[in-house]
Amino acid sequence: MTDPFNPLTFVGLPDWCAALLAALFALPWLLLLGRGHLRRWPTWAAVAAAAILFPISLAWLQAPLEVAVDWLLRRALNAAAMQRYLLAVTVPTMLVTGLVQESVKLLIVVAALRLLGATRRPLAGLALGAVVGAGYGGFEAFWVFNQVFAAGLTWATLQMAGVGVVLVFLDRLVGVPIHVGLLALAGYGYASGRPWRFLLVAIVLHAAANYVDVFRQAGLLSVVGVEIGAALLAAVAIGLTFWLRRRAVRPAVQAS
Repeated sequence: MTDPFNPLTFVGLPDWCAALLAALFALPWLLLLGRGHLRRWPTWAAVAAAAILFPISLAWLQAPLEVAVDWLLRRALNAAAMQRYLLAVTVPTMLVTGLVQESVKLLIVVAALRLLGATRRPLAGLALGAVVGAGYGGFEAFWVFNQVFAAGLTWATLQMAGVGVVLVFLDRLVGVPIHVGLLALAGYGYASGRPWRFLLVAIVLHAAANYVDVFRQAGLLSVVGVEIGAALLAAVAIGLTFWLRRRAVRPAVQAS
């Protein structure tokens, strides 16, 4: 039985196939949005810190807070009411997830920006946010893939599971850019002197990405519908990231 308060639960027995696949999912975003910073050691230290803090933040921060929220809700509502008002009672838990993960990732970005001496450079904040998001989201993908391969992924099981297994991989294909885009926004906000506004947007969008699955639990969306909803949110996050990146680059080009 897994222990949600043990960081190793979110690691498992490492599988090289899972690690390679997760790296392939994260690498394009590192190269695309981390340009100009990938030769600096604080950048790679930030990526490593994000990967290390993924299991720790889930086990020691997110899990205890989710348990506390669930305890409070169950004190206030019975099981029937919890199910009846599922769409409402799951909102606090989704916000906890966004709050913990985006805050932890932003702290890494802040540390990296200080090491680079770039705390007031929005473009650097966006780039560092993107690479830290790639490290964090990449490790999450590794955890998910690890479970798939540990269960014994073969051609026969792939044929039996069919669309289900494919959707797992598509889910991470969407999940990594969500981490990348949202933290790029938060990093940009911090470096431009508006940390709370952009962090709040990242937290809410992160919560919304997780909340889409609640509609499936309530019977309002299919699994495919959930993936489409998550993909749309990923597109919004990445779209905003490129828009802000263009805004940050334009003044620098004009000044030169």
